[in-house]
Amino acid sequence: MKDTHIGWYLVFTKPNQETIAQCNLQRQGFQIYFPLLQQYKHRSNLYRVVTEPLFPRYLFIHLNSELNDWSKVRSTRGCISLIRFGSLPARVPDTLVERLKQDEAIRLVKSQTSTPDFKPGDRVRVTDGLLTDYEGIVEIKNSQQRVTLLLTIAERHTRSVSLSVHQVKAI
Repeated sequence: MKDTHIGWYLVFTKPNQETIAQCNLQRQGFQIYFPLLQQYKHRSNLYRVVTEPLFPRYLFIHLNSELNDWSKVRSTRGCISLIRFGSLPARVPDTLVERLKQDEAIRLVKSQTSTPDFKPGDRVRVTDGLLTDYEGIVEIKNSQQRVTLLLTIAERHTRSVSLSVHQVKAI
């Protein structure tokens, strides 16, 4: 007979303590999955890669109701409780966790190889910042991270602007 309580569950954590909870639960022998997302964020006039939780304040934990004491999770530093519906913890489908793991691996590969390679003459659209939705033509690629554009303003390519490659996309 298959135990229906073996599987993935959600742990609700204290604010900004997901990694503390993850480390403490792993020390106790639990299998934890903490999906992360890498994004380009504009800070201090620079675009930087920032790693953030895909689901802030939540961890996935693999439990077996017969072998694991669920109360250990609640008393672990960084954790608040298991997500419950009624008296039993809410089970997360295994297929969902596997899909999240696959998607995270794909995003990681893309982020490591995803610096856009623009050439002079390429048509682009600004996707971030004050000039969002303006179209232009790449005039010069200044470095791996910056391009100079001739923007289309009043139906003419008249304004030259230097932007991060992460602020534009090819049309």
